[in-house]
Amino acid sequence: MGIYSYQASDGAAEVMRGTLIADTPREARNRLRDQGLSVLEVEEDATSSTPQGSTLLNLLGKAACRRPDTSGFLRELATLLEVGAPMLEALGTALHPQRGGLNGVLLRLRERVATGASLAEAMGEARLHGRPVFDEVTVAMTQVGEDAGNLGDVLNEVALYAERGRQFKNRLTSALAYPAVVLLTGLGVSVFLMTYVVPGLLESLTESGRPLPWITRVVKGGSDFLVGYGWVFAIASGASIAAGVLVHRSPRGRYKLHGLLLRLPGVGDVIRKQAVVRISFVLSTLIRSGVGFERAIGIAQRSTQNLVLRRALKNCETAVHEGRDLGPALESSGSFPGAVVQVFTLGQASGRLEDMLDRLADSYHRQVNTLTDRLTALIEPVLILVLAVVVGAIAFATILPILEIGNAL
Repeated sequence: MGIYSYQASDGAAEVMRGTLIADTPREARNRLRDQGLSVLEVEEDATSSTPQGSTLLNLLGKAACRRPDTSGFLRELATLLEVGAPMLEALGTALHPQRGGLNGVLLRLRERVATGASLAEAMGEARLHGRPVFDEVTVAMTQVGEDAGNLGDVLNEVALYAERGRQFKNRLTSALAYPAVVLLTGLGVSVFLMTYVVPGLLESLTESGRPLPWITRVVKGGSDFLVGYGWVFAIASGASIAAGVLVHRSPRGRYKLHGLLLRLPGVGDVIRKQAVVRISFVLSTLIRSGVGFERAIGIAQRSTQNLVLRRALKNCETAVHEGRDLGPALESSGSFPGAVVQVFTLGQASGRLEDMLDRLADSYHRQVNTLTDRLTALIEPVLILVLAVVVGAIAFATILPILEIGNAL
């Protein structure tokens, strides 16, 4: 199945241009003729073609595929709907070459809507390299907007939600890129020194029979282990990685891992507050759209990947269903800061929960940015200092016995 660009005429002077999905060029021409059009040109969109014969390349492509950025499309679609454009026309206008591989997905989405599906259903079915294009929260909030009749407003909020999430990921990636490069470079240099440089320098000193300083003996022991039993270290590292993957795949192991992440100094605070930003943003948007709190908090659970926080929200949903107060249910989970519990308690009592959630989301969004900057500023010098100490200790351990021999002479 491919995407074809066409030029056709309905008998008038103006030439019609557009795109459609078909298995072959002949099918594309036949579909246009069935619509009473005179076909002038049909070309396959090169960006939409997928090689079927290269299974390995397809698998590699799927593995390397990241969820595309849909915020621009959602924002444009929301604007078109707000000015009164019909859905199909708005979806067609949102299609343009700058969207790259996403353009084919959006074309299929438009055709699915044209056959009678709702926009939320079409978004839920949209796939790129076998993976969902739109996350669960986006699909659920779109469904809410369609049901409430304010789809344009909700799509604007969804676009803002997607932009904030992508900005946080980009900010975190940029913050960790430099420390990761420093760490990998330092480890590479240390392994090279311990396996190639240190053995040659210390061999002659060992044969001389002179006693070696304690730091030199420690470095030599580590060097001998890496040279003689490096394969043991490699196997142990591989086994640890495999065990970590297995633990992460099991629900119980993933739950414990997520709880451990929340307890990490600094990192846990960032994860928790970023989750609060997403939850508050989703809840305020849904409540403002007229969604009941019980359904809203069920949708908000999908906005966080942390299973500990998701279970806490699930318990909160159960408490609301049973008629209990919201604040005590959140407080009993022990997973949210006191300020969050207070906001939910006061918001429920005053009937202004959505406004207070907006303020909470803005406040915690600023705090997350500040904490990320602080962690970056702290990690970089600490890593540099640790690596400098390690490399310096190796260099000092090799030079010290040579200096002692020189002094003895």
